[in-house]
Amino acid sequence: MIFKYFSFFLLLSPLIINGQNYISGKVVDENNNPLVNTSIYWINTNIGSITDSEGNFKIKNRETNNNKIIISFVGYQNDTITIKNSYDLGNIPLQPETDLKTINLTENKVGTYVDKINAIKTEIITAEELTKAACCDLAGCFETQISVESKTTNIITNTKELSILGLSGIYNQILIDGIPIVNGANYTYGISAIPGTIIDNIHISQGLASVLQGHESISGQINIQLKGHQETEKVFLNLYTNSFNAKQLNIDYNYKINNWKNILSIHSSQPAKINDINNDNFLDLPKTTKYSIYNKWIYGLENNDGIFTAITLRYLDEERIGGEIDFEPKDNLGDTINYGQKINFQQPEIHISSSFNFNNKAIIFKSALSQHKQNSFFGTTKYLVDQKQYYFKLAYSTNWNDHNLESGFSFKNLIIDERIELNNNFNQTYGGEYFKNEKIPGLYIENTFKWQENIELITGFRLDNHNTHGWMHTPRMLLKYNFSENTVGRLNCGSGWKTVNLFTEYVKLFGSNENIIIGSNLKPEKATNFGFNLLHAIYLNNIELQFILDAYSTSFRNQIFPDYDTNPQLIILENFQGKSKSNSLQAEIGIEIINEIGIKLAYNYLDVYRIQHNHKHRLPFISKHHILNTFSYKPINKNWHFDFNLHWFGRKKLQNTSNNPIEYQRPKYSKPYSMLNLQFTQKIKYIEFYIGCENILNFNQENPIISANDPFGQYFNISNIWGPTKGREAYLGLRLKL
Repeated sequence: MIFKYFSFFLLLSPLIINGQNYISGKVVDENNNPLVNTSIYWINTNIGSITDSEGNFKIKNRETNNNKIIISFVGYQNDTITIKNSYDLGNIPLQPETDLKTINLTENKVGTYVDKINAIKTEIITAEELTKAACCDLAGCFETQISVESKTTNIITNTKELSILGLSGIYNQILIDGIPIVNGANYTYGISAIPGTIIDNIHISQGLASVLQGHESISGQINIQLKGHQETEKVFLNLYTNSFNAKQLNIDYNYKINNWKNILSIHSSQPAKINDINNDNFLDLPKTTKYSIYNKWIYGLENNDGIFTAITLRYLDEERIGGEIDFEPKDNLGDTINYGQKINFQQPEIHISSSFNFNNKAIIFKSALSQHKQNSFFGTTKYLVDQKQYYFKLAYSTNWNDHNLESGFSFKNLIIDERIELNNNFNQTYGGEYFKNEKIPGLYIENTFKWQENIELITGFRLDNHNTHGWMHTPRMLLKYNFSENTVGRLNCGSGWKTVNLFTEYVKLFGSNENIIIGSNLKPEKATNFGFNLLHAIYLNNIELQFILDAYSTSFRNQIFPDYDTNPQLIILENFQGKSKSNSLQAEIGIEIINEIGIKLAYNYLDVYRIQHNHKHRLPFISKHHILNTFSYKPINKNWHFDFNLHWFGRKKLQNTSNNPIEYQRPKYSKPYSMLNLQFTQKIKYIEFYIGCENILNFNQENPIISANDPFGQYFNISNIWGPTKGREAYLGLRLKL
């Protein structure tokens, strides 16, 4: 309560409104092509900005004697510009660097980097980084990161989630171009529905983020920036296949219609061959067939005065078939002869971002509409869901002195219509129809205050009205302090909340034969998060070292998670009334050597638990210790690069199976294991060839499916997954740019 009023007080503190000007321009190369993610900063400071996908930038005029800005992009000579009376610098061409010994490594951001300017600790994965691995879809884009872990939640259908701070993926907020449209069923299958080739960059923040996008980012936020029109290429083609004979095709076409810049992308995935490495008579990979189309229209420049509009349309049609090798949907769907799961769904989606910038002010409009319609069978259980979602936001942003204030109104409507048909003899009681119509209008205000060039304070407050649970408040505060030019510290604290979407978020539970008990009158899950980040950089001759330390603590109230331990024959979903926490400590060292060699060594410690009957119980499937090592070698002026990453996962607590027959029991803890992945890429004119291998050490979890020999028996369980199950995977592909 004290924190809430303190944050609100900071927001409404007296401010004197004055006008201010911005310096703007566009950074291009020697051929007049835009240079994306170029750094622009005031000389001898850590204050600046980066260019957008069109090469444009806007940086606040400091109105001091320090009137020079530095423009820096890896592989190009730095440019220093003296600011006089002009605030629009127009096109700024950079020249290629010819003396390799004098390349500036400070702003090498072609792969992954931590934004030193943003008050929110944000790790940015660029499109360049996504070429270091196959990155077939969003779930596969985090092999070189330790802050996000991609986990399998259903081995039969290969469903994934993205975990931050050791918490389930439902606690992080996924944005598409800054819009919170990935919820419920959209999340369960959506993170595998976004092809890696249409991703421009990914912004990752751990812990609490801004209140601008809502109240739900409890463990973190992942903002996926999708590609816009590409000036440097008309056509892009990606072909991919692997040792399981899965195949993917991606085609992008860039074009213009009058003042609109457009990109059209088509994606197709075709199923893998039958693979059963552990001889349990179950497919190691589902037969996945996927078709999607993506189209984005852009009008204007986002950071310039005037009107900017981006309209994005996406459509996905996907089918997954998994289970026993002899399962045929046309013959066995819903019967007890051969066990199988079949999921078929369609996802149409449209979202619009628009802004009108004038006199250091902006009116911002965002809207999105999506649907997820699914027809599925999990063994003998039929599950139908029709989810519709609408999001709307209208905001006003203004600047005065050292403050930027944004306030606005948002509205979210989530409609989930579910039907469950049970056709077995296990006395399961959760069948029936479930309907949710959630309406959440809300108001928010957020102030960003910059003082003396080394302090930045963000205070935000949301007030939302849930049509069932009433008024809910969300205060948040983030502080950044520049100890020196090369040392930055950040603190954040605040709260978040979310309501549960029972079966769309826990659809993996259909894969087991236990009964599911659902508590009555489920309350919203609430959490308080405190975080700390320290970044220190050291620059030597042709060497950059970066040290990053993160610590986060999250405390829950009314948390809901599947309880497998209270009664091994039941899965209980209810609000937990005791203490539930996640503590995370992460350390990372990054080294760049003469702009050719990149090395990262990272360690993540997770302590995720609940207190029940005065005993500490670790939550299952979470490695307490996780180590990552990455190595990249890309010779300057060469057309090839080599990348590898090695993950080591400590043991994980598993479900309690002590009441099962001895042959269906599993250990209390998993084995530690390592995952080694590598890729080699060669560019020849307009074509890039890449070849790689995942899980080179060929580690596999033994007997991942409990009671695989009796899938219609009471002990059948597919949710006890803690490691890889499909074996070594080799792949090759090519990228063509014209």
